[in-house]
Amino acid sequence: MSKRLLWGMITVLMVTNITTVLLFTNGNQASIDEFEDGRKIPNEVAVVGDESIKAEEWLDGLEQNYGKSYLKSAINQKVVFRLAEKQNLSLNDKLIQKELATIETASGIMSDKERERKREQWKKNIRYQNLLEELLTQDIQVTDSEVAQVYEEEPDQFDFPTSYQLSQIIVEDESTAQKVIRELEGGSSFSSLAKEYSIDENTSEKGGVLGYFPEDSTYLQDIYFETVENMEEDSYSQPFEIEDGTVILYLHQVLPGIDLQLEDARNEIRREIAKNKMTQEISAEYLWGEVGVNWIYGDQS
Repeated sequence: MSKRLLWGMITVLMVTNITTVLLFTNGNQASIDEFEDGRKIPNEVAVVGDESIKAEEWLDGLEQNYGKSYLKSAINQKVVFRLAEKQNLSLNDKLIQKELATIETASGIMSDKERERKREQWKKNIRYQNLLEELLTQDIQVTDSEVAQVYEEEPDQFDFPTSYQLSQIIVEDESTAQKVIRELEGGSSFSSLAKEYSIDENTSEKGGVLGYFPEDSTYLQDIYFETVENMEEDSYSQPFEIEDGTVILYLHQVLPGIDLQLEDARNEIRREIAKNKMTQEISAEYLWGEVGVNWIYGDQS
C-alpha cells in the first residue's frame, strides 16, 4: 500500500456529517434553519435536566470548532475538481477501483445501503487526492524508464487479490454445529449465535467477525478459501472440521481481484516519483490563485 493511499484512508473525511455551519458576511450572521433532510432545526437542540442547549449555541460551537477547516476542505475540493475539468484530466478506472477496494478492506460489516454511501464518499476522496497530486506534479519531469523501474521492482503493490469478508462460528463438535445451523435456519442472526456458541476467543465477542482476507492469505487454512469459492454473498456454509473444532463460515462480501498492468499504473507511479522530487507539501491551497478564491476568513492560513 502506498503512503499516499494510507494517508488518504486515515484522512478520508475529517468532518463528514456537519450539514449546518454558520456563515458570517460583512459582520452579519446568517443561519440555516433546517437540516439537509428537510427537518427544521428547533430552538432547543437538547435538554439536560432543567437546562436547555439552544440551537444558536450549538451552531456557534460548530462554526468555531469546525467551520474554518470544513469550509477550507470544501473549497479545496471545488478548486481541484474545477481545474481538473478545465484541463480535461482523467483517472484510470481500474486504479480507482483498486484504491476503493483497498479502503473497503479496512471497513467493518455494513448494510448494502451504507456500503454504497461509503463507497461514494471514498470514491470522491480518491478522485480528489489523485487529481490534486496530478495538478501539483504535472510540471515535474519523470522519465518512462523511471516509471518502468518502479513497476518492475514492486509489481505486487499494483495488484489487488480477490478478498473475502468473513465471519465464523467455531464449536466443539458436529452436534453443536448442527444445532447452530437449525437456529440459523430459524432466523437467528449469525452474530448473536457467534457470541453465544463460538469457542474462538478472538472473534466470539465481535459476533464472529474475522474481517477481509485475500485469497493468497496464509493466516487462514486452505479449507476456508475452498469453502467460500462455492458460497454466495450473505450466506453461511455447512459445518467443516479444522484442528480447533467445527466451523460454520459466513461470507459477507467478495471484492474481486484487480490487476494493474504498467499502462494502468503509469500515471500513479509517475505521480509518486514526482512527489519525491517536490520541495513543497501536497496542498490544494497552492492552486487557489489559479481559480480565484474569496472566503469569509480573509486569508489562506
